[in-house]
Amino acid sequence: MSGVWPAPRDGAAGGPLNGFRILDLSVNMTGPTATLMLAQQGADVIKVEPPAGDVVRRVGTGRDGTSAYFANLNRSKRSIVLDLQKPAGRDLAARLAGDADVLVQNYRPGVVERLGLGPDEMCAANPTLVYVSINGFGRSGPMGALPAYDHVVQALSGIAALQSDPRDGTGALVRHGIVDKATGYTVAQAVTAALLARTRTGTGTRIEVSMLDTALNFVWPDGMMNQTCLDPVTTVPPIANTFRPTRTADGYVVLITVTDDQWQRLLRAAGLADLLDDPEFRTPADRLKHGGRAMRQVAAVLAALPTAEVLERLSSHDVPCAPITALDDVASHPQVVAAGSLEETLDPVLGRVVQPRPAARFTDIGEARRRPSPALGQHTVEVLEDMGLSPAEVASLRADGVLGGSRPDVAEPGDDR
Repeated sequence: MSGVWPAPRDGAAGGPLNGFRILDLSVNMTGPTATLMLAQQGADVIKVEPPAGDVVRRVGTGRDGTSAYFANLNRSKRSIVLDLQKPAGRDLAARLAGDADVLVQNYRPGVVERLGLGPDEMCAANPTLVYVSINGFGRSGPMGALPAYDHVVQALSGIAALQSDPRDGTGALVRHGIVDKATGYTVAQAVTAALLARTRTGTGTRIEVSMLDTALNFVWPDGMMNQTCLDPVTTVPPIANTFRPTRTADGYVVLITVTDDQWQRLLRAAGLADLLDDPEFRTPADRLKHGGRAMRQVAAVLAALPTAEVLERLSSHDVPCAPITALDDVASHPQVVAAGSLEETLDPVLGRVVQPRPAARFTDIGEARRRPSPALGQHTVEVLEDMGLSPAEVASLRADGVLGGSRPDVAEPGDDR
């Protein structure tokens, strides 16, 4: 760890990554997902935004220049504004990288190098730096220089094909950014692995993660079973066929049986115990081939029953199941409430918000303080002064537009989250 900068002035501490410093040059969702996880585990994340701010500040539901999308991705970070199109802005970013443990960027291949902030320059200046580059499709190939978004990578990687309508084969997208988020999780894990390796080697490393590679790794284990073996094997219908809701008299449930015992309990719960001796349903492979016939009978039984009774029957027989919960009802579901998975806090711009607690809970390590997402440039003066710049130098940079003309720092509320 560099140990050059003082700790954040709000006194944030705790978490397994307390003391590590992350310079975040990323926007949108891939990089910010990764740095969110690192921030929630205690790292000091300095989010460098362009003068107009991260584009997701203005995407979707929100208020006064802050969207819920941005707030959900950028909690517990510090925001500074630097115009990297100006030499002085690039110089400040390079100085920040020189004192950081990790740098994360998701520019298109070649852009960050043209800015003079590429891995060659930054790692030469700071040999302990872990430098992370996120891109869409990798650095080579016919699509390497093209813009990449979750929708496009879902289509290319096979994810959209897996969602195909079984009746007419029309592909469909998963309706949220699963590739963006999986890429962020991959980056966060790779960063912590690199920091662990640095404790042995004393040097940093370069990491490259593409959204396409992440999507292929994400979809492959179960989604591409029938495309894995290149030599002849026994082929059964894809597991994707099991990802379907089951209608009830007043809604839908989702159920799944994997083991023989679960299958038998499902048939008993549905009053179809006479099917237990059918040889076409003896093994999981048999059921993937022939189970449609039995499942149509199960579906007919469950469709005549209200959801509450279906859940009671299935749960009493220990069949994995859950109702399809409306989005507005997720936060109040008894299991979500009992698990403490969500928490309500006060955002200085958005007001009362409900957001997930960090999914990884460390039993014997104190939690990092959780803070709301920052206003654009909220910590610019704070960070630059901690770098050793005088108030006059900061004022000169602001007058020259290097700091994007952002407003002076605003006080952060004193909630101890």
